[in-house]
Amino acid sequence: MAEGMLMLGTQFLSGHSPLFQPSIFALMKKALIFLALSSLSALLVAQITYQKRLEFELKDEYTGEKITAFGKQGFIMTASRYHSTIKQTEWKYDLYNTQLEQIDTRGVFLPKKMGLDETYSDEERIHRLFKDKLGNFSIVTIEAATLAETIVEGQVPKKSRITEMAILGDYAIFKASIKRSPHLFTVNWKTGKTQTIPIIIKGLVPQKTSLFDLQILPESREIFAYIYASVGRRKSDIYVIRLNENGEKEGIFNLTKDIDHNIVAISASKLSEDVYAFTGTYSSKSTSMAEGLFFCQADGENIDFIEFHNFLDLENFLTYLPQKRKDKLEKKKIRKEEKGKELKISYQIAAHEVIKIDDGFLFLGEAYYPTYRTETTTSRRMINGVSQTVTSSRQVFDGYQYTHAILGRFSDEGDLLWDETFELWSARKPYHVKRFISIQEQNPNSIKLAFASRNRIYTREIDFTGAVIQDDESDPIELTYEGDKMRRSYSDIDYWYGHYFLAYGRQKIKNKEDEEVKKKRWVYFISKIKYD
Repeated sequence: MAEGMLMLGTQFLSGHSPLFQPSIFALMKKALIFLALSSLSALLVAQITYQKRLEFELKDEYTGEKITAFGKQGFIMTASRYHSTIKQTEWKYDLYNTQLEQIDTRGVFLPKKMGLDETYSDEERIHRLFKDKLGNFSIVTIEAATLAETIVEGQVPKKSRITEMAILGDYAIFKASIKRSPHLFTVNWKTGKTQTIPIIIKGLVPQKTSLFDLQILPESREIFAYIYASVGRRKSDIYVIRLNENGEKEGIFNLTKDIDHNIVAISASKLSEDVYAFTGTYSSKSTSMAEGLFFCQADGENIDFIEFHNFLDLENFLTYLPQKRKDKLEKKKIRKEEKGKELKISYQIAAHEVIKIDDGFLFLGEAYYPTYRTETTTSRRMINGVSQTVTSSRQVFDGYQYTHAILGRFSDEGDLLWDETFELWSARKPYHVKRFISIQEQNPNSIKLAFASRNRIYTREIDFTGAVIQDDESDPIELTYEGDKMRRSYSDIDYWYGHYFLAYGRQKIKNKEDEEVKKKRWVYFISKIKYD
């Protein structure tokens, strides 16, 4: 691509010593998974078998274990370790094959001040942005097949903040705010060339707008920028800007013009030339909490239709709640309707890209809420000349708790035909919004879901009429030794390839029977799992 144009583009450690070697990419980004199997009879019961397990001692000076799966190429394990003698951090990349055998390793050394800021992985590479407090950055790219590395360095624009890296071709693209105005910031991860592109909407003051979200459509090589424009205390319009891979604007429209609702989350899917579907969540207030789902179709810059559906209008939205709580909400809803009003409940939803099927679409979203813990501190202060002990408390963010998932089918006209809700209580609370569920494939008549909770794998198959065909629970994830008893488990599961998954995470294990192992140990484990 010519210079001056927007050139976009948008894990682990050999230091660990295995104790035993007997087992998204996933959009990692995942501990919940959609798996479509070939057309098996609905009467067959899914079989989950644990084929091999690796276990690593956590007390080995490496931290921050991550797994990135690359299909039949294997997977990469990453972790980091600070070397005080050279004052640098080693970022370790270990490549494993599908037999869980380590075949290569590479260490990348960076100054201690360079912290990991953003990560983006595709089918071929891992891209990582490292940044210090002065705005200096390094983008480290590792090839999945060979562990070959590419490192480019640079500096982000002054008085700017960049977030959310995505990759399109040779370019990394970031959301950027420069002097309180929305921009795109791009870096060629091969050459290091940078560029900033202001996001300007005619008739709007840049300081009154913000870059709400950024989405890359790799197949059509397009970039969608979603812009919030404040139009009042309770109302924000959202503009959709479509750009090509050169950063040239190809379309722009106001999605919520003359509409009272505020968009909370949005994603696009290309249906045909210049025709796109947009789906996500909305609220009647300017807030991050959603009150329902919306579905929209646009032809170029023209909106064909947009439909909004209150969560409480979904037939099965409340099924995950205890019956007493559900009955109370149903009665409250009826009382509101009798007064000509609408009852609203608020959730945060991590929405997936819409899934196109024959005669309609599938919407998938994961509901979550922020949790907080109370931290109490004491200090000595002089009050009226007297030293006294003062106790103070504060609320500290403690991660997002995921509660349930929603699968719904829309017609081609945006009508909600059915919805299915199932409990999704993850044992791990991430500190950033993530999507545990990923789409592997679906057959012409149904879709299969799989997710991990604590030390089990749950699977569910739903056909395109909304009927649950299969609902299975696996045996506990196998441990290494016969006498092992799992006390705590923080695990994820990613679809890998074929009928195989990778389960991995941290476990606290007790063993009072086997003399050759510790009575108590924390381990990082990887299990190869087959799902038939």
